[in-house]
Amino acid sequence: LAECNKDILITGRRMNQAAQRVSLDVWEDGKRTLNPMAGWTWSDIIAYADANGVPVNEGHNFAYRASAPIEATKRHLPDLPWEKISLGKPFWQCIEKELKGDPPAPITYVFKSFGDIHTTVPVEPHESE
Repeated sequence: LAECNKDILITGRRMNQAAQRVSLDVWEDGKRTLNPMAGWTWSDIIAYADANGVPVNEGHNFAYRASAPIEATKRHLPDLPWEKISLGKPFWQCIEKELKGDPPAPITYVFKSFGDIHTTVPVEPHESE
């Protein structure tokens, strides 16, 4: 904060965003950090975005279809054995056939993070980002 000459940091972090996160206060006094969405769920986020026409990262408009699971620790590597499919809309607005294809791909990954997609990896739609 001092480097940026700012008094507080405002984040989009949520308590249910990561499996290992067991608590997250709206205000973290020691860090001078405000987490206004701490109590929001993934469903709350996408419902709000859809209802209010919030522009979302275009990375949400793609599905990555694979014939076999790819370890999460490797999903950032280039030239992975998946096919990147443009969905034309955010993945959560798709029906399963649009998301997985016809015939359905054995594994489908999406970017769920509303932050920088360069710091995260695709996950299965039911997984936490």
